[in-house]
Amino acid sequence: MLSVRPCLLLVVALGASACVGKPARLQDKTMSPVTSFLGNVALPRGPVAGHPWATQPCQPGQHTPDVLACVDGVAITRARFDAVRPGYPPETPPQAIVQALVDEEILAAAAAKTLWGDWLQAPLQRLMVGRMLSDQMEQKLGPAEITADEVKVAWSNKTIRHTYNRPGVYRVTDAQIICCTGDFKQCGESPDAAKCTDELAPTARALAAYLNENPPHTSQEMHGRVGADPRFAKAAVVDLSFFYEPTKPYSEQKGYVLMVEPFIEASLKLKPGELTREPVRSPFGWHVIRLESAVAPMHKGLDDPEVLADLKKNLVPALRDEKVEKLVGELGKASGVQLYLSAFDVQ
Repeated sequence: MLSVRPCLLLVVALGASACVGKPARLQDKTMSPVTSFLGNVALPRGPVAGHPWATQPCQPGQHTPDVLACVDGVAITRARFDAVRPGYPPETPPQAIVQALVDEEILAAAAAKTLWGDWLQAPLQRLMVGRMLSDQMEQKLGPAEITADEVKVAWSNKTIRHTYNRPGVYRVTDAQIICCTGDFKQCGESPDAAKCTDELAPTARALAAYLNENPPHTSQEMHGRVGADPRFAKAAVVDLSFFYEPTKPYSEQKGYVLMVEPFIEASLKLKPGELTREPVRSPFGWHVIRLESAVAPMHKGLDDPEVLADLKKNLVPALRDEKVEKLVGELGKASGVQLYLSAFDVQ
């Protein structure tokens, strides 16, 4: 089965910032089966009218040190933050967790205006969020509802399109000794670059011999070995990837950033894990290349049912995220949200 990384599809639906920032909790934007038992039972009164899950009220502009946010009269407390924080990755910013709690409160309050529940506190709040998201998203958004235009938008993104229609993908580690940078034609015609490359030939051969005597098993090992040997202070180790269509000559490779031809030719002769036994000369200098992986070409388009189904399947979470963010934003405008995040300034 084909698979598109969801983060790539989020770029299409939401922009580059979609892959970072506020964690995607909110019941993972899906409906929990237990929400279905909510019946026509009047909401009881609690510390905050209409918010029976609330444990502490608040007033906008007035807060105690344990209040991190105030949402429509409901306090988001430090205790509530501490209770959910273990469920997030350690690197999650505290402000992002508070914002997720604020979003949940906004959704639960909106659900309570049209749905019914009982007098449970935290469980009821979660049920309300799940029911609201179900009514707004789960029942209205599925692969069948992905429009042709939305699929075309995804396909217009080159990164996504290349998941299905691309030449071979080669990932290499390059121990390079460079004498010239910039345009390869300019480097190839430079007498100074040619002289430098000639003078460094013995060093390049020594580098190739050194690495082949005890071949590194990983890219990280290659980085470490070259960097630790003072003989090769002029060498740098970099990780590179390139596209190449092996059925076409170099001159017919179109639409992709290519390495220079000697580099490509040497890389294609390797099997994953192998090193070039001799240093490879290019207009830029010398290279000792280790092939990390080679992925065969794939040429499939939107006329392929598997590609179309895969795109639709992976667009659903992206579009749901987009719609949830929009829904929370619209509901939040009327919720009187105030954040008090100074407690996190020292973290």
